[in-house]
Amino acid sequence: MKKLHLLIVQQFVRAFVPTFLVVTFILLMQFVWLYIDDLAGKGLSFWVIAQLMFYFSASIVPMALPLSILLASIMTFGNLGESYELVAAKAAGVSIFRMLQPLFIVMLILGVFGFFTSNVLIPKANLKKGSLLYDIKNQKPSILIQDGVFYNGIEGISLRVGKRNKETDELTDITIYDQRSGGSRPIIITAESGNMEMSEDKRYLFFTLFNGARYEEMDKQSNYDRNFPHTTFTFKEEKIVFDLQAFKFNRTDENLFKNHHQMLNVLQLNSGYDSLTVLMYQKAQMLRQNIAIYVRRPDTIWKKTTPFVEAGTTDSIISHINKFTRANAVSAALNNARSGKGYVDYALTDINDTRKTRVRFDIEWHRKFTLSVACLVMFFIGAPFGAIIRKGGFGMPVVISVLFYIIFHIISIVGEKMVKTEAATALSGMWLAIMVLTPVGLILIYLAANDSGLFDKAVWVSLVKRIFFIKK
Repeated sequence: MKKLHLLIVQQFVRAFVPTFLVVTFILLMQFVWLYIDDLAGKGLSFWVIAQLMFYFSASIVPMALPLSILLASIMTFGNLGESYELVAAKAAGVSIFRMLQPLFIVMLILGVFGFFTSNVLIPKANLKKGSLLYDIKNQKPSILIQDGVFYNGIEGISLRVGKRNKETDELTDITIYDQRSGGSRPIIITAESGNMEMSEDKRYLFFTLFNGARYEEMDKQSNYDRNFPHTTFTFKEEKIVFDLQAFKFNRTDENLFKNHHQMLNVLQLNSGYDSLTVLMYQKAQMLRQNIAIYVRRPDTIWKKTTPFVEAGTTDSIISHINKFTRANAVSAALNNARSGKGYVDYALTDINDTRKTRVRFDIEWHRKFTLSVACLVMFFIGAPFGAIIRKGGFGMPVVISVLFYIIFHIISIVGEKMVKTEAATALSGMWLAIMVLTPVGLILIYLAANDSGLFDKAVWVSLVKRIFFIKK
């Protein structure tokens, strides 16, 4: 027995580890292409890109882990069935349930790892990833001057180089429009040739220009409409310094992002959910108190004043107001109603926004647990399915795994959308995929335990012949 259990565990580990790595890499490439525009041309170091890839890898574990378990389970029991080792074990009196026991313990370990990943690793990775992506998106592209094209990456500077010698780094036919002074008229500098170099700390860019001219327009003097004052001088050599502080990659304080719901663990989500509930109650109470300024209950009015209209009459109240003050009374009432409506709309929008934020906290709280349970569900689908189809390798198991995972992923997305739109509670929406696929796993286990011929071609041919009364 122990040797059989060890064989099954070894087969699963050999299939799971490479599958998990391959799936993680494929999903990671999806995120790379998604943010390629933000990464390209920024002059980022290898260490920064490696950090970002690591944080992305941690955040895609919830997608890679269930799919890897499903595929590895199908491959493990498919290989055992294809080599008739399952048949030999059943002939020796070992049921499918006893063969699933060692892997069930492995699934519990992976489930604990999944919960640790969702509750501890992913919030920290999301915090690091979010702050790093924010810094990368705000990082200016590295200086890339092309021949004959104006470069506007340096603030207040528009630079054009006719040709740049890549071997000697010499520049020719240089034109610079300098608007750093903030005036409406730029300083125009032209030069026949020049070169550029960076300071040691990469903060300043030094331009050395040769055989050029500098042109600057000046403000007109009063009562002189036809004159155009300006200054012009030529030079043999001129040095210009550009500050590149904006190109330096700086890190933002991570504490600015730490209160986002995707960057909190279970305890912090609980605390945040309770705080938002209290905040909603306080806002509702404030709405009730402040709306009293615009609305008076009729019973409190009639107790203090004599009715304008006697009971049973059809006259309106406004008809008893003096005609000279009637317009002012109507205008005041309309302004009061508009102000009250505006305040109520604003307060209700504020309360609704707080409620939507609380829903996202609730969604994230349930997501911490669904990953662990999804690992078990995928195992209970994959293992008996592999035993039934008796096909190993990367052929049929890959197709079936992807199909089941797409169904699981679509149902999960639909459930989450229902929760976000408040069409379902977080409990029913976030666990919808689990509730749908759990019966499928139980049915497959029953079929595997009873040696079902669900995917046996001969069984289906025989069934069709019996239905249509076809004789051999």
